[in-house]
Amino acid sequence: MKEKLLLLFLTIGLLTFSGCGEDDDDDYGTSVASSSLQGWHFQGRDCLACHNQDLEEPKHLLFAGTVYKDKDVIDQDDENNACGGELIVNFLDKDFNTVYSSKDYKAEGSSGYNGKGNIFILQRELRLLSAGTYSIQITSVDGAVMAASNYSHSFTSGDYDADKNVDFENRISCNACHIKGGSTAPLFVQVNSNLCK
Repeated sequence: MKEKLLLLFLTIGLLTFSGCGEDDDDDYGTSVASSSLQGWHFQGRDCLACHNQDLEEPKHLLFAGTVYKDKDVIDQDDENNACGGELIVNFLDKDFNTVYSSKDYKAEGSSGYNGKGNIFILQRELRLLSAGTYSIQITSVDGAVMAASNYSHSFTSGDYDADKNVDFENRISCNACHIKGGSTAPLFVQVNSNLCK
């Protein structure tokens, strides 16, 4: 019986201290996740698992991931390994024309732009991507290409499903796959790494 109680208290304690957390308010009056260990963010983790499950609707993400300074990132939790500066993610069709760009769906006042390595589009700015296959490109705000996918990514136009976060038919949560030990390497800057701050 003592073992079961101890296990129960440990589980409650872990859930309490490992959640996304909410401390400060951004310009929309919604809380900002914080951590004294990592600055204010949890880079490298499944962004949508936190934003779309634990946070209020104004913080729900359509698409998100973390970009690192180089491919050999050792500690994804160390924010110094993430590429700082505002990054733009572009969705390109088969002819490499931009169909969607995060710069066209920028949420003015969102604290997400303060996080290092963040690429994202908030759902309140764009509800869904059209179903299809896109190549992904990451640029600086000035349009300098910093990274590009080697293969196309599929999207179903469906919502995020926490029970199926690694979804090869709807790749809206980059960090579900692009993580050390995951199905693919973490996202990293391939060229123009000098643009990382």
